[in-house]
Amino acid sequence: MSDEKVLNEAFGRSMIARGRMEKIAALRGAFAVKIAREKKDPLYTKMIRFKKAYKLTKKQLITKYGMKGLMAARQAAANFGNEKK
Repeated sequence: MSDEKVLNEAFGRSMIARGRMEKIAALRGAFAVKIAREKKDPLYTKMIRFKKAYKLTKKQLITKYGMKGLMAARQAAANFGNEKK
């Protein structure tokens, strides 16, 4: 799969139509995290620590490759809907 194909697939609608079961699954996860935070569960603390590390690493990558990513995103946005099927 070419890089252009991946970019065109990545640029699109972000709204996802969920069914009843998908909504329940999402809420289950959200409430599980909420309960874990209230109970001060060590797994919750671990999850947050790694989430912060992930965000820091992502920020470093954006700093390093941000302009190339911006150019690719602009090109994908300009070509969205124009690809031949």
